[in-house]
Amino acid sequence: MLQVLSLDDAKDKLLTFAQKKFVFSERVPLFSCCGRSLAQDIYSEEDLPAFDRSAVDGFAVASCDTFGASAVQPSLLCLTGEVKMGERAQTPIESGCCATVWTGGEIPHGADAMVMLEEAEHLGGMVAVEHATAPGRHVVFHGDDVKKGQLLLRAGTCLGAREIGLLAALGMTEISVKRRLRVGVLSTGDELIDPAQTPVGGQIRDSNGIMLTLACQETGADAAFFGRVPDDEAVLLAELSKAAGECDLLLLSGGSSAGAKDAAYRCLIKLGEPLFHGIALKPGKPTLAGRIGETIVVGLPGHPAAAYLVFHALVRPLIAALKSETLVERTVRVRLTQAVPSNDGREELLPVCAFGEEAEPVAIKSGLISPLTRANGYIRIPRDTEGLPKGAAVDAILF
Repeated sequence: MLQVLSLDDAKDKLLTFAQKKFVFSERVPLFSCCGRSLAQDIYSEEDLPAFDRSAVDGFAVASCDTFGASAVQPSLLCLTGEVKMGERAQTPIESGCCATVWTGGEIPHGADAMVMLEEAEHLGGMVAVEHATAPGRHVVFHGDDVKKGQLLLRAGTCLGAREIGLLAALGMTEISVKRRLRVGVLSTGDELIDPAQTPVGGQIRDSNGIMLTLACQETGADAAFFGRVPDDEAVLLAELSKAAGECDLLLLSGGSSAGAKDAAYRCLIKLGEPLFHGIALKPGKPTLAGRIGETIVVGLPGHPAAAYLVFHALVRPLIAALKSETLVERTVRVRLTQAVPSNDGREELLPVCAFGEEAEPVAIKSGLISPLTRANGYIRIPRDTEGLPKGAAVDAILF
C-alpha cells in the first residue's frame, strides 16, 4: 500500500496531463450550442439596440413639454402620427408635438422620453398629458444594452439559453465552441454478457458499460460504449489500440478474472505510457491510468459500486479539466448516524444517504450495485484513521 498513490496524488497526475492536452474547436449553428463551451472570447460587432426605442406603449415627447403637467392642468400636445412596429421613425418631434410609439418601436428624433398611454388622454388630433415625465424615462437608448467592441462572453463559458439569446440578438448564427469531449468505454471480462441475455453458469450481465457511459454523458461529454472484451491480452491490445484512436478519454471497466488488470497494464506499457497503477483507496486499489498517444486511459475496478465511486472521485474532475471547466463539488456538512470502521492505510470512499443534517452510511460489498441507489453521495475517510465514531461531523460529497 505504501507504494501506490493517494487519491489526491492520482488526481493531480491526471489533471496535470489534462491541462497540457489541446482541445480542438468547431463552428456550430446557434441552435446546437446549448451546453457547449466557447472556444474564444466573444466581442460585439454592433451596438444593441441599434436605435433609441420605447419601453412602453405610449407617446414619444420632448420631456420639457410635460414639465408641470397634472390631471388638473394637463399639457396639450399635437399628435403628429404613429411609428409603426419594425419601421423607422420618419417625422421628428418638434416642440409641442408627440407621436404614438409602441413597445420596442423607434423613438423619433427630437423626443427624449415616453409618456405611457394611461398617463395621457387621446383627444382626436391632440393628446392631454396628465403626468410630467423626465428625460430618458421609458426609453432604451442606442447602445444601452451592448456597445460595439464590448467583451460579451469569455472563452470557456458554458452556453445556456440566456447567453445564446444574447448572441442571437447580435446576429451571430454560428459560434466557435470546443469540440465535445469524446469518451469511450470498454468492459473487460470473460464472464460478461449483454444485459439482454440470460446468464448461464458463471456469466453476469454487464452493468458497468452502460452505467459509465451514461455517467460520462451526464457530465456533457460525447460518450459511447465500445463493447466488451474478453480477458485475452492479444484481443485487448488490438481493441485498446483501435479505441484510443477514436476518443480523447478511454475508460476500462476491469473483469473479475485473475490478471485482467495486469493484462490491461501490460497493454498500456506496449501501446503508450503508464501514469500510475494502484491507488491507496477502498474501493478502487487496482485503478490504473496512462495515455496512448494523446488519449488518456483510465482503468476502473470491475465491481459496479467501486467503479462508480472511483469515477465520481477521479474521472469527473478529469473530464471537467479536459473541458476546461471548473468542477464545483456539491457538499453538505452532516453527522454520521452510526459509527463506521475503516482500514488503516487506505482512504475509504463510503456511500451515504444524507438527509437534513445527518448521514446514514450505506454498506457495500464487493460486486454489489443496488447500494448505489440507496445513497445520494459519499464521504472520504482518511487513510490514517481506523474509522469514525457515531455523530462525527463529515462532509458528504453529493452525487
